[in-house]
Amino acid sequence: MNEDYNKYVRASPLVEITASLLNPILRPTSNNLTDIDPDEENGVISCTIDNNLINIDTKTISPFKCVFGSAGKLQEDSQTAIVAIYGCWLPDRRLREYRYIMDQLFYYIYHKLENLVINDYVLVYFHGATPKHRTPELKFLRKYYQMVNFRLRKNLRGIYVVHPTRWLRTVIAVSRPFFSNKFYHKVHYIYTIAELEREFPNNPITIPLIIEQGFKSLLYTDSQ
Repeated sequence: MNEDYNKYVRASPLVEITASLLNPILRPTSNNLTDIDPDEENGVISCTIDNNLINIDTKTISPFKCVFGSAGKLQEDSQTAIVAIYGCWLPDRRLREYRYIMDQLFYYIYHKLENLVINDYVLVYFHGATPKHRTPELKFLRKYYQMVNFRLRKNLRGIYVVHPTRWLRTVIAVSRPFFSNKFYHKVHYIYTIAELEREFPNNPITIPLIIEQGFKSLLYTDSQ
């Protein structure tokens, strides 16, 4: 990686993120963002896509691993896994290595899902506190969607987009022709933390402090 990336990593507050920055609004969980995969410590994780084994560059994506979080199972059936994605910690599109970093981050998330999801799962995407330069472009979303295997697509029970901006809702609407109707109808918008609590009343979903503080100070403005 070049000097541009190294400077970014050294200066990025993402490198210094710890459990103290995570605010478990609903309920604390031991299966949170600080959990470490033993294979990751050895730097040997990989995933298989279209029968191709892909080694994952965990060192490069180390500042961005907090993008992914596991929140256990839905209490109602104890079978459906809850997965959280935090947009505020996605890579900056202005990085020279952005494409490479995004690919590696996708492989990392894919690896996590393959090991976590046994039956159904729901995905909770937090868009609050996510600037536009950290929001992936539509072409990346299309590319990654097409790479997801049939099992993960089929077992996806729902996608909950928390704090969607008008811009994001427009992107999702425009992207509808590129996704299946079944997939599109799984998307649900959540505008407040209270709504999220009602949707998942008994489940541990960790909300980063930056998202909670941004929501309280701005009262969620549709400015993006």
